[in-house]
Amino acid sequence: MESAPFMEPVTESRAASPPDARAQGDALLAQLQVVTEQLAGSSQADVLDIIVRPALEALGGQAATVLLVQNEQLQVVSTRGPEAVLRSLWQAGAVSTQTPATAVLHTGEPLFYEHAGRLIADYPELEAQTGGTAAVATAVLPMVLDGRPLGVITLDFKEPHYFTATETRFLRTLAAQCAVALGRAQLTASVQAQVRSQTESLTRQNAELEAILASIPDAVYVGGLGGITRANTQALNMLGFATLADLNHDIHLLAEQLSNRDPRSGERLKPQEEAFAIALGGQAHTADVLVRHLGSGEDRLIRSAAAPIRVDGQVVGAVAVNSDITDSQQVQELHEVNATLERRVQERTQELADRTRELEARTQALEGIAQLSEDLAGGGDHLTLIRHTQDLVLSLLPPGYAAYFENVAGEWRAQVQVGDVGNPALQQAIDAGFPVGGTPTLDHCTRTLEPYFIEAYEADTDISPEVAGHLRAAACLPVLVGGQVLGIFNVPLFHERRWDVADRALLVTAVHSLGLTLERAQSVFALARRTEELERSNAELAQFAYVASHDLQEPLRTITSFSQLLARRYGGQLDDRADGYIGLIGDATARMGTLLQDLLAFSRVGSEPLRRGSVDLGVLMQHVQQDLYAQVERTGAKIETGPLPTVLGDNTQLRQLFQNLLGNTLKFHDPERAPEVQITAQDDGAFVTVQIADNGIGIAPEYAERIFTIFQRLHTRETYEGSGMGLAIARKIVERHGGRVWLESTSGQGATFQVSLPKGPA
Repeated sequence: MESAPFMEPVTESRAASPPDARAQGDALLAQLQVVTEQLAGSSQADVLDIIVRPALEALGGQAATVLLVQNEQLQVVSTRGPEAVLRSLWQAGAVSTQTPATAVLHTGEPLFYEHAGRLIADYPELEAQTGGTAAVATAVLPMVLDGRPLGVITLDFKEPHYFTATETRFLRTLAAQCAVALGRAQLTASVQAQVRSQTESLTRQNAELEAILASIPDAVYVGGLGGITRANTQALNMLGFATLADLNHDIHLLAEQLSNRDPRSGERLKPQEEAFAIALGGQAHTADVLVRHLGSGEDRLIRSAAAPIRVDGQVVGAVAVNSDITDSQQVQELHEVNATLERRVQERTQELADRTRELEARTQALEGIAQLSEDLAGGGDHLTLIRHTQDLVLSLLPPGYAAYFENVAGEWRAQVQVGDVGNPALQQAIDAGFPVGGTPTLDHCTRTLEPYFIEAYEADTDISPEVAGHLRAAACLPVLVGGQVLGIFNVPLFHERRWDVADRALLVTAVHSLGLTLERAQSVFALARRTEELERSNAELAQFAYVASHDLQEPLRTITSFSQLLARRYGGQLDDRADGYIGLIGDATARMGTLLQDLLAFSRVGSEPLRRGSVDLGVLMQHVQQDLYAQVERTGAKIETGPLPTVLGDNTQLRQLFQNLLGNTLKFHDPERAPEVQITAQDDGAFVTVQIADNGIGIAPEYAERIFTIFQRLHTRETYEGSGMGLAIARKIVERHGGRVWLESTSGQGATFQVSLPKGPA
């Protein structure tokens, strides 16, 4: 395809004067700065508007279209300009089609058409296929991130437009910024989905707690000095309150209101003597108290069991369980039940608090890693990502430092370090390296493949106490890539640390996500390398098949000529055995010639370019039957053809495809009856499937795949002639068109070839 208008040298009449070029460059640079600021934190829809608008305004374009890759399709997601929707060439379609948009996706390079008619010269059928009209000048810009095509931006101009070097750099940068911003928006959407999921989990847990409170037969309430913030219905009924709002004020005033008294002396309890107040002071307490019901005025003997609620070691509230033990016969039973409930409520409350902090820590780590993974996506190396992960972890922990070690020739060598280690001698030791197998803290992770958290680090564990005596706690986590230890993520702290669930969740989530990101990067690189090797190998094999099949024909013709000469000159002069040998030579060279011709045809299928266009299968099938006229007459075949659609493909190769398939059905017909063939088609969305059904000998289902393999035969040459290449050629043609071919058959009951091909334009 000729797509070099943007490579034309700028003549003196086209080139802007230095002041004009400088002014244009400054203006475009200013636009890029504005776009960069606006893209931060933008959604996908905002990204498209932010990119397209300045591109049109800066270059004086008429219209713009943005197409994104979605499920191997290019979809129009944004248009701008008065005629962009009704008359644009840029329509949705398969990535496999040949258009300027798909061309830039495959090459990664933009196309610039500066004059009227240049685009249509390269793509003469594009206007007819899309129903649109080409603009005078057009720029087609690919959006590619991490080797992955995301989409295309097109700019149309109603007058000829000469793209200066400054403008092409501006457009390339703009498209690259759009790709990065779209990638960031996708990552942000993923993180937001995780946050929503965790929020829903917390909401469910809160609902579970409410259900637990409602199911407890005793009165339960939770709150602080300012009042009660949560209580079940039993608590309201026991005390005579109508709503929770009646309890949500100072607890000392509540005690006065309820006239809480000592059951033995009958004296009013002091505020600090209340079980709930004692729990707020940090001590669990159980006491019996006389309470006057606000509704009935009756005194009830209540056993109140209260316990503090702690978060990070600090008392943030209290929970109490009240049991009415007025009936002395139930005192012991209620006491046991209350003790059990008290323990369960405390455990559940602490569990919920720990889980909340763990989820928050995981959320912080996931959000941080989601942002940091863009380093690799943008081409950064793995050590840069590790450094940023260290910064993230240290920002959420007490003072310390972070070091990442790898096994280098039997020594733990620090590859990345963040933070001051607090002792020059320790820094020298880190720089010199530690022996693998002689450094227990680091070796532990390699041996167990599990995180290792030390709450009281002993200074002589790995090195002299004089060097590491100021370290008090440490965490070591293996960075696993593909199940193997890539390195050790080490975080020593300068103070003793109780590694709680939040700390552990933060470090485990961060390092696990780090390993997954590194593994993904390695997998992408390995896959690209393997794909490149396979493509090169396939090309070499195809070239070998072509050369071999072509060059071997000359010596084969020589052998054939001399064997024929022997037969003519010496036929009947030698004995019968010699005549038989000469005949065998002739038969063998004939078979070899057929094999070479078929092999050459097979190699040409892949080497010759596809000339895609609309192919009417009804007309094509008539031509195929004419090609096979002699075989149809010889076998007495009856062929019925239903309505057939139009497909997108190479007319010559599709004709060869159906010649091979129809010829196969005629060859393998049942000798007891004339062949009957039915050709039909069905619409499968973007594809159509053509069925060729016969009443022939069929094959067993286990051989249905084997027959499409090169040189594979199910019958001897004496029974059925041929080289075993026809169906292999058919499959190669179909796969080059993006479809597939298969056989459905039962031995002795006929066979049906199924051919799926891309649908042509309506």
